[in-house]
Parts: sequence; structure tokens; C-alpha cells
Amino acid sequence: MRSFRLLLAVMAAVLPAPTTARPPSLVPADAPELAAPGTAPVGVRTMHCRSHSGRDLEITVFYPASEAGPPTHYPHITPDPPAGIPRSLVFEGIASRDSPPATGGRLPLVVLSHGLGRWATAMSGMAENLASKGYVVASIDHDDRGAMDPATRMAAFAAAFVHRSTDQRAAITWLQAFARGTDPLARHIDPGNIAVIGYSMGGFGALATGGAGYSSSGSVLAQLPAATMDSVIEGTGPAAGVRAIVLIAPWGGEAMVRSWTPESLAGMALPSLWIMGDHDDVAGADGILWLHDHTTASDRRLLIFAGARHNLGGNPPPASAPDTPRLRDALDEPVWRKDMADAIIYRTITAFLDLTLRHDAAKAGYIDAAADGSLKGFQNRWQLGLQARHTLAK
Repeated sequence: MRSFRLLLAVMAAVLPAPTTARPPSLVPADAPELAAPGTAPVGVRTMHCRSHSGRDLEITVFYPASEAGPPTHYPHITPDPPAGIPRSLVFEGIASRDSPPATGGRLPLVVLSHGLGRWATAMSGMAENLASKGYVVASIDHDDRGAMDPATRMAAFAAAFVHRSTDQRAAITWLQAFARGTDPLARHIDPGNIAVIGYSMGGFGALATGGAGYSSSGSVLAQLPAATMDSVIEGTGPAAGVRAIVLIAPWGGEAMVRSWTPESLAGMALPSLWIMGDHDDVAGADGILWLHDHTTASDRRLLIFAGARHNLGGNPPPASAPDTPRLRDALDEPVWRKDMADAIIYRTITAFLDLTLRHDAAKAGYIDAAADGSLKGFQNRWQLGLQARHTLAK
């Protein structure tokens, strides 16, 4: 027994100590080019605005900071979670809370909109990663309370259905007004150079915010009181200042819940990036492709993850959380390494935003596949399970 204890002591002295969990904004060593964070330190602050419908919206803003400070973390409490989902989740971060913004001119603004039942900092990895590359990123908390509780899930869904796009438009309007103020951060926001990134239900809203207003003949809209969603109905046009749209597993394309017609989808003429799994069983892979194929006025790029389901948007389960099948089902992907899927998504969104908001034509080479289907920036033998398409606007 003594020799066994001695062996354990020797191992403890020789073996490296366990490292802390890697924040989701960082990427693994085998990640492709453009995936890693940029050179700018990141700051983060929380602000509030009121939507057109009178809802109070919390917005978490990530931005290039003047210097690196103590990294923050992002706690979240889920009231009355189902079995297997911890009440408290904490994501690690690289940003410094309320750090002074970096000096310089105005930067493109990226608005993030989460999926049903998520929250603003559930996409902190993407937000920090983009902010380190010179973008101001504003992540909306749509207040989906009750979405995890079977007794209130339908009410939460109905609220999300009605408010997703109006929340996005309200946040954009508020941020544009903020950008005209004297706050040091305001001076760095370009109110006329905006992209909206929507995941799942956030993508449902982002399509309408980009100009594909909902059709009043849609199967769900037809059941709502008249004029419930007039501000985002077909023909409204895109929100002012929005120049590009990113749609990650957007919901609403399946026939039973479809809220657009081909004619209303044709109202979205902004360049768009679509990211999906070909086994998505929440938004429905066929429904996503139907939306993509009918958004004919948009110059659109599509990235498909073979075998992936729906959880491509948002952070993976934090290392500090209990490892349960239910939490994996909520935040992880069953086929892909989540850290690699996230890295590929960061890389692809970076290239798309650089191309559309910064007009860096060279970045098209990272999102448009070569004749043999290969994509630029992956290490040898490492690009597997990806399909990229580029469809020009008609």
C-alpha cells in the first residue's frame, strides 16, 4: 500500500496539472484558417432597450477593447429546468467586463439572435471571436422564459414567433440611435453597415428582418389575430442599415409551419450565408433547403455539415456542467466534434462578413469551393463532411 501511495505521489508531481476549460471563442489546434480569434482584446457590457411592442430587451455587446483585462464568465439560470438540464450554466469567456473600447474609427455591427429557449450569452463564443476581429457584436436576449418547461413551451413559442423579427428591428433601431451619441463605444459603431446572424428561431426572424416579410397566408399567421405582425409582413423591406444576413439552421421552412411564399422570400435581396446540418430534425433539413432555394433575389452561400442535426448555433456544454444526455441533446452535436464545428462556423462567418461588410474580395476564396469541392484554409486531409454551394441572385 505504501508503494502504491508513493507511486501516486510521483505521478502527481510529474504529470501536468489539469487545465481550465477552454472558452468557446477559442479554437482547437486543427481548426482551419480564419477560425482563431483576432488580435484585438475584447470588452463586453450589458445594455437595455425597449422593443416596438414594449418588451424590455437586454443586449450584451462585445467589442474590441483598448487593452486586455481579467476575463469574465457568463452565468445563466434556467427556472424550473427539465431533468438533466442544470439550473445554472456558466460559460467561460475571454472578454473583460466594461473594458474601455479601442481607439479608431467606426466598425461594422453584427446583431446576434438566438434560438428558442437560448439566451444572449449562449452564443458568447461566436460573439467574442468576431469582436476580436474588429466587429462590434450585439447579442439580443429575447427572454424565452418558459421555453424549457413543457407546460409553458407553447406560450413561449407563440411569443417568439410574433416577436423575433420585431425584437431584431427594435434592437437595430436602438443601436443606431446609440451610435449617434457620445458614449465612447457609440463612436465605434457604423449604423449603416450591419449584419444579422440568426440561429433557429433567430433565423426565422432574420429572414423577415432582411426583407423576406412573412406571408399573411402562412399556416401559422393565418391563426393569429389580424395585424398581429403587420410590421414584418410581406413587402415591409429590410431593416435600415442591414447589409448581410447569416442564417444558421433557420426554423420555419417545413410545410406545416411555413410562414412564407416563394414571392415573399424573393423580397430578401441581401447577400446571405446559410449554415445547416443535412440531418436537422428540428428546423427540418428539407425545410431549410426550401427556404434557401426560394430566396432567389439573394446572392447566397450554403455550407452543409454532413450528419449534423440542429445544434450548430451556440456554445457547447460547459466543462463545469454535469455531463448528462439531456444537456448534450440540448447543446451538443451527435456526430461532429462541437469545437471543430464551431471553428468551421467562425471561420466561414468571418470570411462572409469580411467579404460583405468590409468588401474584402479575397475572402470569397474561403467560402466558395474549388472545382473539386475543396475549401481554402483547411490542413491536409482535414476537410471532411462539408459541402459548399454558391447560388447567384436571379
